[in-house]
Amino acid sequence: MGCIISSIACCFCNAAAGLCCACMPSCKNSTSTRIMNGVIVLIITVLSALCLAPGIGDLLKRIPALCSETQKSYCENISGYSAVYRICFAGAIYYFFMSLLMIRVSSSRDCRAHIHNGFWFFKIALIIGTMIGAFFITDQQFITTWMFFGIVLGFLYILVQLVLLVDFAHTWNEVWVNAYEETESRIYACALLFTTFFFYGLSIAAVVLFYIYFGNADACVLGKTLTSFNLILCVIATVVSILPAIQEKTPRSGLLQSSIITAYVMFLTWSALINVPVAACNPTHHFNETTSGTTQSSSLKFTWNTGISLVVLVLSVIYACIRNSSHTAVGKLTMASATHDPASYKGVSQRDKGGEDISRAETGSAPETSQHGQTVWDNEKDGVAYSYSMFNFMMMLAIMYVMMSLTQWYKPSAETMLLGPSYASVWVKAASSWCCIALYVWTLVAPVVFPDRDFS
Repeated sequence: MGCIISSIACCFCNAAAGLCCACMPSCKNSTSTRIMNGVIVLIITVLSALCLAPGIGDLLKRIPALCSETQKSYCENISGYSAVYRICFAGAIYYFFMSLLMIRVSSSRDCRAHIHNGFWFFKIALIIGTMIGAFFITDQQFITTWMFFGIVLGFLYILVQLVLLVDFAHTWNEVWVNAYEETESRIYACALLFTTFFFYGLSIAAVVLFYIYFGNADACVLGKTLTSFNLILCVIATVVSILPAIQEKTPRSGLLQSSIITAYVMFLTWSALINVPVAACNPTHHFNETTSGTTQSSSLKFTWNTGISLVVLVLSVIYACIRNSSHTAVGKLTMASATHDPASYKGVSQRDKGGEDISRAETGSAPETSQHGQTVWDNEKDGVAYSYSMFNFMMMLAIMYVMMSLTQWYKPSAETMLLGPSYASVWVKAASSWCCIALYVWTLVAPVVFPDRDFS
């Protein structure tokens, strides 16, 4: 009986990740933990999005256990934007306290590391319990206050997302350029040209549409100014990326990265313009007001802007979970240790169940998968591969960004129970677009300005 109980208990701790990934190859403990956290963030995103599905509120209210005559005050919270705030509140609070708990964890030998890398059943149960409790908060001031936290923390995740995007753009260009130089295949050259022209063409089309729909009226000074200013910044960034001095110090820079950054800046510009609270300068304004539970137009429940934002978020979370080299921007964000860079493994060995040494040579690969299936092995006994605290903080920011994206960065009004566009949302998106350009240009000019520093 004791063996049975211990086996079942194991499934609630570290083995949970192994059970979920039994069909996948062996991996490092540091990677599996990040993947599990990425899955949790994805599930929270899906649940939040489902709350905005048409008719979901009426469907849930038919369930007596969720909504009865004596609980009408809680019924309005089980769907719509109000539910999004509460679901994301639970996830954000969980990752915030996990971030505090994991401060200064230096290796997997620390007892707190076992909490970070295991106990998935209990951690998921804690998140679910917090979600349930959040639905009993009926004070409208909760949504208003939490929205302001969301604006600040969501903006911080946009900055994190920008770092990941710049790193991804550089990596993409480097991989294709190296492949072309090694194979001399025209396929890679054509792919580079096509992708570059595609993103630039998309950006030019966006600028034209911005002038037509968001800057057509004489009073729309903000729309015209923001579009023109961001266009000028993108042109400057493109020119800087191909300057001879930049090419000499940063050979991997090029037009592909500039085109990707330009397209993303135009997306942020669009996100800012659709939040302008002036109907004459925002063609989406007339259907962009919604109650916290139901909308006056079902088309607002899940817009193109929201969809693109969530796709970018999911891709950035996945990229942050699997991109773990200490020499990348992801490694810098999570304070990855250089000793866990794959290139730094010099032959660490580990004994398998039969007692034989299995070499994890230069690639830092896992032990050979035995007939028992997938193996998750501990690669952090001598030091963590990344800062647990910073990673949990990033996950908290990601959830806050999900909340603000699904609610379209709108400002709630306690008097009317409406969510509507606000200038605060406009300036958050505008500032993030400027930060994006500044960050990208800095990655180009920094090696020239400070030639003695290592920017690899």
